[in-house]
Amino acid sequence: MMKKYKKHFMHLSLAVIFGLLFNSCKEKEGASEDPDKGISGKAVFTDFAPKKGAVRTRLYIQGSNFGSDVNKIKVFIGEQELKVVGSNGSQIYCMIPRYTSSGKVKVVITRNSGEAVEHVFPDEFQYAKSTAVGTLVGNVDENGNSSIIDGNFDEARFAYPAYITYEPESNALFVTELDRAVRRVDLQTKTVSTLITNGQAGFTKMQTTTLSANTDTLFLTDDNQNLTARTKVAIAYSLRSENYRRVHPYLYDPAAYSCAPHPIHNNMFYNGYAGIAIKKAIFDPFLNELGPKELFKIGGNTNSSSLIFFHPTGNYAYIVSYGCIYKSVYDWTTRELQPPIIFAGSPTAKGDVDAIGTSARIERAYQGVFVKNPDYAGQADEYDFYFCDQYNQSIRTLAPTAVVSTFAGKGSPTPDGSKSGYIDGDPRKEARFADPTGIAYDEERKIFYIAERNNKRIRTISIE
Repeated sequence: MMKKYKKHFMHLSLAVIFGLLFNSCKEKEGASEDPDKGISGKAVFTDFAPKKGAVRTRLYIQGSNFGSDVNKIKVFIGEQELKVVGSNGSQIYCMIPRYTSSGKVKVVITRNSGEAVEHVFPDEFQYAKSTAVGTLVGNVDENGNSSIIDGNFDEARFAYPAYITYEPESNALFVTELDRAVRRVDLQTKTVSTLITNGQAGFTKMQTTTLSANTDTLFLTDDNQNLTARTKVAIAYSLRSENYRRVHPYLYDPAAYSCAPHPIHNNMFYNGYAGIAIKKAIFDPFLNELGPKELFKIGGNTNSSSLIFFHPTGNYAYIVSYGCIYKSVYDWTTRELQPPIIFAGSPTAKGDVDAIGTSARIERAYQGVFVKNPDYAGQADEYDFYFCDQYNQSIRTLAPTAVVSTFAGKGSPTPDGSKSGYIDGDPRKEARFADPTGIAYDEERKIFYIAERNNKRIRTISIE
């Protein structure tokens, strides 16, 4: 009797278990086939939060009867569609993308029947433009050391990245490893390769790169350690048509640290070392080649380096030398730069002070780039000049009115009071740099690229 009872109980138990499993499977099948099953009544839209935010802000739509299939839910702010990350039926979770504008929040839910439920909230979402510092490529070992290593962005490393040039046609960066090489950072394939090394075209210590106005020619300068005779290459060039793999001599002269072709006339200006001479390349009919014409000297007779940057209009150039930025007006008749004035900072008093003109203090100005400021539209000069202040560990701006201000760096405090560091994030609240000296700008994507000597990385500043 006991055996019979146990056998009957076991059969009953198996039947119950099978029935539960069968019903569970049917429910799962029904859920996968119909995400709206179990929803009673119309979709109800209660509110959204937050009402204000920047890129990557999490936006939540609250209510009920939304369903859980994110493929059937669309959320818009104005005309900008947002990424719908998830929905649990009573809350939709979205992410705010870059370049969103302020506007009304609209939700569209498509039911399995094909009916589209649409709701527009009366309140607007206020989009706050943001700027953020990030890391593009580069790494160091546990001791903070690195070297020249080619490869993809996960593998590639830099030894001493000091200067950077953006080439828009191929969406690539040219990074000068000071005294060593020129690297190419392909932003499409996310790879780094070495283009040119010391020894090619007689190079000794490579310094800077500059693109021609039509961006098809890359000019390279060399500290050839020859201060007297014109026997070594001071400036060379490489062509996009040759994939920048061949190097040709452009001008023989003592050491050069930077060169700047005029954006309209294309005539070449460059600097020397002794007394910081600013020169123009002119054709020498006797030698049948380009030769130097010294225009003026800056900074007295001190032996130092300088860098030349032409305004996009060609009306003037900034000549950057340590704690001082000079302004040299271009004579459109003689096609020469004129002796400059001190526009910002001081050649003798260095420091870290945001102010106007000679009241500003700069520790070590290096590469700079002109960027159009929409707030200046219609004014005589529509460009700000962004430059690296190496020893102040920051990126600073020089306005056409000679006002110097800090744009990024020195964001978060350190126990020892150091300005240097490696931190991504908000440019002024968090970000830190370590000897930033190279800066370039992608106007289309609104991205700055920063070369850091000590962090041995290429950083980005994405702005809106």
